[in-house]
Amino acid sequence: MKHFHSILILPVLFLSSEMYAQDNDTIMKTIREEYSYDRMLKNSINNNPANMLGSRKYQLTVFNIFTQNNDTPNEIKQKGNGKNLWGAQASTHQILDPKTVVWGNASYSQGKNKQVVWNENADYDIIYPYVAADSVGGDMKFENYSFSGGYSKQINSYTLGVTGSYKASLSYRDIDPRPKNTAATFSLALGAHKMMFGKFKIGAYVEAEKYTQKHYLSFVSNQGFPMIYNMNGLGNYNELLSGKLRQAYYEGWTYGGGLQIFEAENRSWYLTAGIKQFNLDKLLTEYADLNASKINEQQFNFSLGKFFETGKISWGISAIGNHINRKGTENLFLNDNSRNYIQIGSAEKYSHRVTNVVLKGILEMEHQNAKSSLLPYFGFIQEKEKYTTPLSIIDLNKLIYGADYQWMKIFTDKLALSVSMGVSVTDVYKKDAIFNSFSKPAIQQMLQENYSFQSADFWQAKLDINFHFNLPVIKNAYVGGKMIYSNFKNSNNMLFAATIGGIF
Repeated sequence: MKHFHSILILPVLFLSSEMYAQDNDTIMKTIREEYSYDRMLKNSINNNPANMLGSRKYQLTVFNIFTQNNDTPNEIKQKGNGKNLWGAQASTHQILDPKTVVWGNASYSQGKNKQVVWNENADYDIIYPYVAADSVGGDMKFENYSFSGGYSKQINSYTLGVTGSYKASLSYRDIDPRPKNTAATFSLALGAHKMMFGKFKIGAYVEAEKYTQKHYLSFVSNQGFPMIYNMNGLGNYNELLSGKLRQAYYEGWTYGGGLQIFEAENRSWYLTAGIKQFNLDKLLTEYADLNASKINEQQFNFSLGKFFETGKISWGISAIGNHINRKGTENLFLNDNSRNYIQIGSAEKYSHRVTNVVLKGILEMEHQNAKSSLLPYFGFIQEKEKYTTPLSIIDLNKLIYGADYQWMKIFTDKLALSVSMGVSVTDVYKKDAIFNSFSKPAIQQMLQENYSFQSADFWQAKLDINFHFNLPVIKNAYVGGKMIYSNFKNSNNMLFAATIGGIF
């Protein structure tokens, strides 16, 4: 809770800097910009911190408290059956002058992931498949906090930018098995862009990120404890290391960069591309930091868009794509004695490739003090996960299509309402799987249940409402609620979230 006090102090620090109070009319314009689908579609341009200058017309400072209840019986076992949490967040985007912008964010949350099984670690999406696992599991409590900030400055025809962030988390369980995971991520990005011929800008950025996680697993009961597996992917595990090791240290580095070119005045067209290289080592701290396995991952992403405006009607089209290729290498050991492992080789056995592309259209119409936006989209996902020896494969092809709709109404300079809704369908048109038949029955059951979820068709509906108003004591307050319903063949997932806060 000591970190939460920092979050509460942050809005005061924001307001004590060189900011000026905005009148209600400006606040309403800011709110309108905040919810704009058009701004959200162009957000990939801001991967370059230099491009934050000009990303908004109005400055914004927000403080809110939020809560979320998510039930997900349809999910892979390693991520649990849902999540309950609450937290607080403060963020600011301040235009100090036409050539300078600063921004920052701070947040704190705590809660629990419900019924997490076959995973005793934190940050599964970062470190998979090399997790400690057992069939008992249980609710996993957590605390997360993060801080970030950035600065962008124009100097003649060049604009320079820098941004950094720090995220940390603690996850644990109070009953056997009792994992304790502490994770931290520090990132830094530097970027620049140049105005060309007074019409468009060309930019580039580089970024680096350091990730660490310390894992410790303990038991209190004297009645024995379940088998702890050191998983290697798709139900396969290291038999030599399983059942013995309860401590591990994960250390990873990410390096990357990207290019952008976009229309200077309104960003009415843009093209971006980026690459990342991620490497992660799993070290066994009980055995002199023995390197058990490694992850090598390459990422490529792109986005492009073109937008038009005719009177009070604007429209456009965009495309977003991403490709991830993750490979896992296991080190092989000779067990000389109970405390001495000698590496005798290594083998690259695991791979996971994911490609997705989404096409989006946008149509926005303004009439008096209201604005409506329609965002239809269509995309596909190709995913193949493989373990070579013994052979295990999951091969999936999916289509995703749907539409989001938003209606925003400004009633007075003190009252506004935003309503967003959407429907989408995920259609798995190709699926195939092969699993290692030598795995234990409990692992086989986990694989089959995970595959049933991964290969399932489902449709989803969502509703998001935010109401902005003035109170005698709290000016520019707002409350919001969100619901997401996902319908599967035999059951459904449901998310509810609520937010209350203020804009300064």
